Amino acid sequence: MTVQPPGPVADRRAPERRSYDRRAEDRAEFIRVAASAAMAICGGLAILFVFFWALGAIDVTNAVAATVVAVVLAAVWLAGLLYRRRSLDVDEDAQRTAKHDRERRGF
Repeated sequence: MTVQPPGPVADRRAPERRSYDRRAEDRAEFIRVAASAAMAICGGLAILFVFFWALGAIDVTNAVAATVVAVVLAAVWLAGLLYRRRSLDVDEDAQRTAKHDRERRGF
């Protein structure tokens, strides 16, 4: 014998079933993670450009647009690095936590 639910079943394929908004802390955490990922990608692409330039695959005088883009990506990465250093200097608890995490991982 099968027991049926007492009322109509909601459509499970609905795009959003949550009846509440995300908390401000969750949104702030998502923005921090997205910004740090974007800055890491910018740094990686800038380093990749320098790698190919060092190998001689890219001539910076002929590839002016690519060089400008690489410099902008490096500037974004450097700005993020400096912002993180400054925020860690201000917040000593975060600095201790970061140090503790590095020690726990063996770095």
